[in-house]
Amino acid sequence: MAEPSYDWERIERSPEFQELVRKRRSFVLPATIFFLSYYMAFILLCGYAEDFMGSSVYEGLTVGYCLALTQFVMVFALGIMYLKRSDRDYDPLAARVVELAEQGELDAAGRFGRDATATSTEPEVPR
Repeated sequence: MAEPSYDWERIERSPEFQELVRKRRSFVLPATIFFLSYYMAFILLCGYAEDFMGSSVYEGLTVGYCLALTQFVMVFALGIMYLKRSDRDYDPLAARVVELAEQGELDAAGRFGRDATATSTEPEVPR
């Protein structure tokens, strides 16, 4: 059985797919920036605040170890947040895009949509 062929460019230009990309990016980009900032702050503290990072919290457990362990907690929390948001927002949008692609009902107007008058390749000559 032959696999169906899809117009990937038309799918990419569809408003449904653009909404999916926009919603995912609105979570992933801030979450990535937050995590990288948190990690870089930890590295800078390790390098420049040795006394603070070495101070004891509880019987040999230092501030540095506590902050290092929070990196794992942060990854776990962000992962859970993404999974919940994916189930609620992204998966239904992705299913809608797949459904429309299989039915051939995707709107071609989107990020790369062009006006019919703008496709002329001949230069305009003034009269």
